[in-house]
Amino acid sequence: MNELELYARSWGATAVPFGPLSEMQWVSIPSQQRAVSLLNQTAALRGAMLLSGGNGMGKSAVVGRWIRQLEPRLYTVVGLTQATLSSSGLLGTLVRRLGKPAGFRRERNLDELSTFLGEQERQSLVIVLDDAQHSAHSTLEELRLLLGLNLPSQPAFALVLIGDEYLLGQLQLRNHRALCSRLGAHHTLNPWTLEQVQEYLKTGLEAVGIARSRVFEAAAVDLLVRATAGVPRSVCLLARAAWLEAARAGVQEIGAPTMQQAMEQVPGLAGLVRSAT
Repeated sequence: MNELELYARSWGATAVPFGPLSEMQWVSIPSQQRAVSLLNQTAALRGAMLLSGGNGMGKSAVVGRWIRQLEPRLYTVVGLTQATLSSSGLLGTLVRRLGKPAGFRRERNLDELSTFLGEQERQSLVIVLDDAQHSAHSTLEELRLLLGLNLPSQPAFALVLIGDEYLLGQLQLRNHRALCSRLGAHHTLNPWTLEQVQEYLKTGLEAVGIARSRVFEAAAVDLLVRATAGVPRSVCLLARAAWLEAARAGVQEIGAPTMQQAMEQVPGLAGLVRSAT
């Protein structure tokens, strides 16, 4: 039995809490619910959408969970995460991901994409481009041109762009204005509030079998919220580090001193500066 398993057993837990967000630990908040509603709308209408937010806001997690819940008989989803792809590389990758042989010529790849769309008339293709703020202009322009592949009948596919909070401003510049004009929806994920952080802590503990009403002292929760600025990824990392500090010390509650110790283990916190604690 390894050290982490011993810590979990000492707390009566089935695993280390606050791991990567799973279905059991998922906390659905209004901002995420709004994002999912717009994603559903975009897929159904074969539109284009931008989901933005800072690092660690859970953009990829929200979209990934949404993709897993889509009906496969109605939608074919291609997720592209290689943000440095050129326009030709994007088209070739897209064709290969659709199970078609990719060639070196753009015309060949366009023919293969058109063939797929013709074979799957009852399905909608959904393309998700993550880290879109790092994509080259030619890549984004290629996506814009592909959106009109079937015109004037209907858009060829739905497009979901995932990027940081500055991406909308980037798309509004003159060289991206044509793509920006196609966006039918935009949503920005916001940091978690105190109440949402408390709900996440409760859900994360219950997911591993810890159902005690008092684990995090109020001062510790307040410190966690201020240290992370409510950024979901940071909340997860700091909560887990605090639990490990408590388990290592053999205590069953997490107070402010334990949280301060955990803060020294987690770099990149968006809120409090460590020296101020």
